[in-house]
Amino acid sequence: MVSVTWETPPATTSRRIRAVGQRVLDRLDVLVEDMVEAILEAAPPLAEDPLLAASTLASTHANMARWLSATVARPDEPVTVDVPPEALDLARDLMRRGMDRDLLSTAYRQGQNIAWRTWMRGAREEGLDGDALEAVLDFGSRSLFGYVDGVLDGLARRMEAERGDLTGEAPARRRETVMLILDRAPVDPQRAGVRLDYALDRHHTALALWASDGSVDLGELERAAGALAKAMGTSRPLILPVGHNGLWAWTAGPSPDLDALRVAVHDLPAGIAVTTGSTLGGLGGFRDSHREARDAQRLVLRNPGGPRVVTYGEVRVVALAMQDEVRARAFVATTLGELRHADAELRETVRIHLREDSSAPRAAAVLHTHRNTVLKRLARAEQLLPERLAGHGLEVRLALELQRWLPGDGRG
Repeated sequence: MVSVTWETPPATTSRRIRAVGQRVLDRLDVLVEDMVEAILEAAPPLAEDPLLAASTLASTHANMARWLSATVARPDEPVTVDVPPEALDLARDLMRRGMDRDLLSTAYRQGQNIAWRTWMRGAREEGLDGDALEAVLDFGSRSLFGYVDGVLDGLARRMEAERGDLTGEAPARRRETVMLILDRAPVDPQRAGVRLDYALDRHHTALALWASDGSVDLGELERAAGALAKAMGTSRPLILPVGHNGLWAWTAGPSPDLDALRVAVHDLPAGIAVTTGSTLGGLGGFRDSHREARDAQRLVLRNPGGPRVVTYGEVRVVALAMQDEVRARAFVATTLGELRHADAELRETVRIHLREDSSAPRAAAVLHTHRNTVLKRLARAEQLLPERLAGHGLEVRLALELQRWLPGDGRG
């Protein structure tokens, strides 16, 4: 760790430091968003796993809130290094996945660079120049870099102390085998099945389970995976914890009962959510069903408060269309026009009408309303759409499905 010296700044400089710190703290959410974007771009393994991406966001927010709040409260003192629980959770999640410690360092340094640029911008916006600007920037560099170095050092020591508990021999072998399969390494299915105590020459349905808050522990998630597999009528699941609040699971058997799954989820602790992949055969099916479950999970995690259970079949088209979010948003805006900003009831009526093959009676039955009500709403929607619904049903339905899953996209 780089040693950072500290000298108490004079009172005038301390006031300026507090002013800059408050300016940055006032836009903390924007800063954290920029930091996480840079981190995920520089560290793809964090971006590829939706739970790791969410944990990265929580860790980054906790660290920056702590550093900025302490800076504003006592600008004349270095920020005491007290590793936030969210930062410790991210480090543990990386270790459980067998990821290199350098990945954590890369994440912190990328975030540090964005935070430092934001601090410099805040100093300029405060109107500082000359010696005053130099003093505030000098403080920012020593305080921020010292805090990041201290957190990384604290995490390294904690992780070394906990390594044995987090990566025991049997879990490590199981994790290694699963990751080899998911990475498409040449694997003998029979030997891998013995190591996993799970036959791979069958049809598999992958699940991703996670806790949306801190009220559910891994033991409860594991019990939930077993209960869901039983409800679906499939085999005892293969379970792989993937952090402090998530796990991956696979069950074997043809055509699981997904309706029973939806019912069973409501009997689980309130904080648990689940997504499933398709039922697919062999090693390839083991991999592909898992990828689908995580694609669905990624959509759900982008929309807090969404459904607790989502199957890949329900969101397959959206997941494919969301590969490029910028273009997806542009498609929604162009296709829906003013309907994009209409009330949720009107948009949902159009979506259900199109899903039911443009049948007003069937849409009315699904929506528990009268056929004439559906027709009136459709007439209102026609006035808001850039083009007539007839002949553009496919585009409008896709745009409405996308809007349901695009965070903050004008939904009512």
